[in-house]
Amino acid sequence: MVEKRKITIGNIIYLLSAAIIVIMLVNPTAKSLLIRGLIGIGFFKPEIPVQVSKKALADPFNIAFRDSSGRILNTSDLRGKVIFVNFWATWCPPCIAEMPNLNDFYKQYKNYPNAVFILADVDNNYTKANAFMKKHQYVLPVYTLASNVPENIMDGTIPTTLVFDKKGELVFKHTNAANYNSTRFTDYFTTLLKQ
Repeated sequence: MVEKRKITIGNIIYLLSAAIIVIMLVNPTAKSLLIRGLIGIGFFKPEIPVQVSKKALADPFNIAFRDSSGRILNTSDLRGKVIFVNFWATWCPPCIAEMPNLNDFYKQYKNYPNAVFILADVDNNYTKANAFMKKHQYVLPVYTLASNVPENIMDGTIPTTLVFDKKGELVFKHTNAANYNSTRFTDYFTTLLKQ
């Protein structure tokens, strides 16, 4: 005689959990939606340095980026400005998840003359990256890399976000998705702009 299995709440929860995990593994959109939800509840927060000006992460150096018209933008030419750089890709679920917050953050500061935003597509495919931005109605400035990036600041993990102060020193680095539109981070960024 075949034994009948009872359907219990525990079994249902187990099956639903397994199904969600499988969907997350095979569907990048589902993964990015989950990460976006976790960002929204404050799970992914960037670590903000306690002292900004006294202890920079690196000496000034140069990274070159290319815009849509082929013009080169060098970080060394932007002394006197605070530079926000985000390395990302259109296929990266954590990158996709943080885009709405990045877009809102950018909108707050885009008219500040001393703030520069660079969203660098690591695949160096401006056309695809720009199409992604248009599809989602983001107004973020897209660039591609025009030089090598020192491995000590960008080891290939995306998203990676960097902030350079007005002296050109790297004062902030965060890998993985985060909410840069949080009050804590916007206060930090505003402090850098006032220095």
